[in-house]
Amino acid sequence: MAYVKKNRIQAKKVAMLVSAGIVCAAAVFYWAYLSNRDQVLISFYRNSEGVVKAVNENTVEILRAKAAMRKGEVLDAGKAEMVRIPAELVPRGAVTSLSRIENMRLSKDIAEKEFLNERDLTPSQLVYEEGDRLMEHNFPEGTVPDAVADGSSIDIKLFKKGEEDPVVISKVVVVSRKANLLAFYMNATEQEYIKEAAAEGMLFSVRYIDESQAASEVTYSPSYDKEKIQ
Repeated sequence: MAYVKKNRIQAKKVAMLVSAGIVCAAAVFYWAYLSNRDQVLISFYRNSEGVVKAVNENTVEILRAKAAMRKGEVLDAGKAEMVRIPAELVPRGAVTSLSRIENMRLSKDIAEKEFLNERDLTPSQLVYEEGDRLMEHNFPEGTVPDAVADGSSIDIKLFKKGEEDPVVISKVVVVSRKANLLAFYMNATEQEYIKEAAAEGMLFSVRYIDESQAASEVTYSPSYDKEKIQ
């Protein structure tokens, strides 16, 4: 009996030691979690198999709308906010800087808390008047500077051998560019000028260095106007 009693006491001691070890380990783990919770983001998401799992992720800050906004609305830093999400969940094309939306407009309606995307932005100077129409022109190879991109302001000129090159269209904004095919918003007069000038010779473009630069004077006169003067 004494032997059995001794074994029971021994077993109780072992159990108490194991329990104490578990409690200490749990305390250490909890302290480590509290110390590092600001550096570790634990996110739950559903993978392609539909299984919900928890992972530690690197995070990225992206931009989302503070409130619903309409297509064509001019953006500024007060209308959006930066939020941090796991890098794996960042949508392709997400806007990652507040400065990126300065002087930009929305190209579609945006809901409250919706993430902003590069494809949703358009330069704010791309405004048009009631009589304007979207017009495309395919320029000859080598006549559009590489630096010309969506939103660039350019002059369209007519090359005349041995003469000064007249300005056909002054400070027009490029709505889109695909290789040498450029699109613009143009009024009826500008549409007529570019059509007539293209029939007279080779059109080329020059880019404004800064948006603050004054627009050039239009010096082109269509051939039918010259015939009237004569």
